[in-house]
Amino acid sequence: MIPSADPDSRGSLYEFQLKPYNPMPPVPPKSLWHQFKRIVYFVEFLFKSIPLWLRVFSNWLLPKPPKIITNWNALVTGGANGIGSGVVRELAKYGCNVIIADLDEVNGERIVQELKKKHLIKAGFYRVDVSEYDAVVQLGRKIEHDFGPVDILVNNAGALPFSVPDEYSPANLQRMMDVNVLSHFWTVKTFLPGMYERRRGHVVGLSSRSGYVPTGYMRNYATSKYAVRGFMEELHDEIFQAGYEGEVVTTSVFPAVIGTRKESIGTLLTLPGYSEMEVTTVEECGRQIVNAIRHNKRKLFVPDVFQTWQLALFE
Repeated sequence: MIPSADPDSRGSLYEFQLKPYNPMPPVPPKSLWHQFKRIVYFVEFLFKSIPLWLRVFSNWLLPKPPKIITNWNALVTGGANGIGSGVVRELAKYGCNVIIADLDEVNGERIVQELKKKHLIKAGFYRVDVSEYDAVVQLGRKIEHDFGPVDILVNNAGALPFSVPDEYSPANLQRMMDVNVLSHFWTVKTFLPGMYERRRGHVVGLSSRSGYVPTGYMRNYATSKYAVRGFMEELHDEIFQAGYEGEVVTTSVFPAVIGTRKESIGTLLTLPGYSEMEVTTVEECGRQIVNAIRHNKRKLFVPDVFQTWQLALFE
């Protein structure tokens, strides 16, 4: 754990913000010797990066076989419907034990029974609001008792745009940020330490096309999905710096228009620029996400044509 810069700031962030502002003293200019060392470090970096580029090209020319996830325990938040249900069903095909955390108990239990009959796996449903930290901690204890440690964490639970008339009321804005953003913090805080201990794990974060480029008409949703994108980028770097690269893996997912809730997607398709877009089924989206997990892909765009378009125009 990285220590706080101020040992007295470990309590309430609000209380810390009320403290008198303590400005950073001026930083003295760098010496010529320091500038020279920076050049040396840069040259050293270029040489040290050669093996990395060789590995990138070798993986491209000789792709690694997919990892085996049979008997792994996978937790999918929001797994009772939409993209989450597609991911759950696809994971079960590869022998993964699946755990659904959702508010929809009817669909969640139905999928669990369906998968138990169809596949030789363990499956379970937990009714939980993943936007609440204490509820996620309790969920972690229950899963550990019933299934064992979580190997794959799919942070899929989310609130969609155009779901209610007054989307921008303070309560609805807070709810969207709590579910779409803070739930990622709570689940990772709960399950990542165990992945470190076992030196095995995979964290998947569902962002959106709206988390890659501005799309218009949904600044609430886009803001939350940009946050998920940043969260996953930082998490990937933290795992690398902690020394678990290749053992604990991250995948960021950027779906475009997926056939999920009628209220949201139906409205979306009436907006300029969206009516001609391809609608991907939840089954196909789930298939691509699990394929990305098995191949340790860092980023996944659904559909692939979206990736080509985004990279061509914005990167």
